[in-house]
Amino acid sequence: MFRVKSLYFVVILFLSFFIKAQNIELINRLKKEIANTKDDSTKVKRLVNLSNNLSSSEFKNAIKYANEALELSIKINYIKGIPKAYNSLADAYWFHSDYEKAQQYYFKAYRINDSINDRKEVAFSLYNIGWILCIQQHNYESDKYLYESLNIYESLKDTNGLLLIYNAVASYYVDRLRNDVNAEKYFDSAIVYFNKGIECARVSKSYDDLGKIYGNLGDLFYQKADYNSAIFYNTKSLEIHQKTQDSSSMIITLLNMGLCEMETNKINEAIEKFNIVTAFNTRHEIKDIQVLAYNALAKSYYKLGKYKQGFDYYERFVDLKEKLDKEAYSTSISNLQSTYSLEKSEANVEQLKQANEIQELKNKKNTYFIFGLIVVAFIVILVAGLLFKQNKQKQLTNIQLKEQNHIIAEKKQEIDNSIQYAKGIQLAILPDVSELINHFKESFVYYKPKDVVSGDFYWFGKVQDDFYCIAADCTGHGVPGALMSIIGIDKIVQAIFEKKLANPGKILSYLNQQIKKVLKQHSDASKQMDGMDIALLKFNNTMTELEFSGANRPLLLIRDKTLIEYKADKTAIAGFTSDDQEFSTTKISLQKNDSLFIFTDGYADQFGGDIGKKFMSKNLKDLLVSVSNLTCTEQRQKIDIAFNDWKKSYEQVDDVLVIGIKI
Repeated sequence: MFRVKSLYFVVILFLSFFIKAQNIELINRLKKEIANTKDDSTKVKRLVNLSNNLSSSEFKNAIKYANEALELSIKINYIKGIPKAYNSLADAYWFHSDYEKAQQYYFKAYRINDSINDRKEVAFSLYNIGWILCIQQHNYESDKYLYESLNIYESLKDTNGLLLIYNAVASYYVDRLRNDVNAEKYFDSAIVYFNKGIECARVSKSYDDLGKIYGNLGDLFYQKADYNSAIFYNTKSLEIHQKTQDSSSMIITLLNMGLCEMETNKINEAIEKFNIVTAFNTRHEIKDIQVLAYNALAKSYYKLGKYKQGFDYYERFVDLKEKLDKEAYSTSISNLQSTYSLEKSEANVEQLKQANEIQELKNKKNTYFIFGLIVVAFIVILVAGLLFKQNKQKQLTNIQLKEQNHIIAEKKQEIDNSIQYAKGIQLAILPDVSELINHFKESFVYYKPKDVVSGDFYWFGKVQDDFYCIAADCTGHGVPGALMSIIGIDKIVQAIFEKKLANPGKILSYLNQQIKKVLKQHSDASKQMDGMDIALLKFNNTMTELEFSGANRPLLLIRDKTLIEYKADKTAIAGFTSDDQEFSTTKISLQKNDSLFIFTDGYADQFGGDIGKKFMSKNLKDLLVSVSNLTCTEQRQKIDIAFNDWKKSYEQVDDVLVIGIKI
């Protein structure tokens, strides 16, 4: 096993060196293209591209080429090249964990893009600023930058931009979850945005970004302590980064896989990965990943009982973290905004001074006119600024409301899909009505759940020479009732087929004991006191004799338009019923044309009529007597019509079940 794992890491290291060789080839090609480029604006773009490819590995050269791009852009007055160069400088400092300078350059890029109204680049700048504030510095009140970027990219329908911002917003929610583990809404929001990002990556075939999103999903599940899912997504991420030859992302993924292995007590495998990560970070001066690796190694060695090695790495972790914290929090976006406003104000004042001097030389009478224009302009700017601020705030609020509504709609759809799937499962468990009709030509089942799934259920089946027919009403309706119905059917089948119980009363007694056992109702402290009402019929082979047992549900026999009611035991199955409860069995002789009905309480409890009263058991009995001489198909139709005529526009209050059999 050790040899196999060692071989695995040798392959990883080999791939890292191979990827580095591939990167060197790309960099050399870009340098040759730059040397042979005559068009200055094209040269700027290639210098920026070269700097971007060196950001994570060769910090000094990345800065050098970005500055060359900046100087050339200024020289040839290539306005769009200036913010591109600023972004490259910011990226290099970001990779070097100098968040103060990265933030300054990102903001400079934002100012220029905003002044030339390049909305796509403005969205990109807002994305970069929001990433540092919300995710690096955990300044969650500044999430407006991310949402503003999202709004612009959505309006532009920019797939690549949406891929960036979906991943950023998802990572923002992951960070919030990390600092507030009880906030389940952040987990759900992160999943929504990661899934959007995955779809964008697949559409645009951005496999490198797809690998990063899988890695971020792995981190999300790691935060939820679902280490198997975390390893699954990190493995997918690693496979993609190996194909795209992204060594930095491979290292991050290896770190995350090691953390999962550490949590699942695969300590030695985790340490091997952490050592690879540490060596790579040391060579490339990637401090923010290094601090995580040091912390992970410290914890791993502590778990192995190697306290000296663990303490050494812990000291390295503390020293490096203190340095990074000082760098990360040394500036704030508000200072940059103030600087930007101050620069604009100073420039305006200087221009006004020059204009005044010229006007005074020409004609001093124009002084008052200029002053008036300045006052009017100031008022207009002030009003426009207030309106702009209100509009921006309104847009941000609308974006957040839209997102919340979208999340709610998605969650509702997921719940609806789950309930529909549960309906299919419940219908599959219920017996086919044709089984009853095959045994009794004249019979019907009138089944009308209140919700998609039901707490009422029916069951029938032939066992040797006997035929069983059951109508049951579980506590509640909808999903809780459906869960109880599945338990009830399982225990009925167990009683009849496994325990070979034939007496209806004994079957109900067994059902009572088993359901109380499943729901742990033996304890007075139990909160699950659910149960069910049930009517059970057992017919002999000649259909001349019937055995009946009921728990709160009676049997109605109608013979020659005369109603005979067989009462049930006045106690439910499970719930507050004692474990040793015995249920009685009644033997009944049958005659030709006898009509038998068993049912739940949903029909009689339905509100309706002219004044919204219950239908009541007496009216149900009268209805059954009135239809008893009809065929069972006609009986079912009459029962359905009577129910709907009574209910009218009132809401159905409970599940409804009526089973009719004519001998």
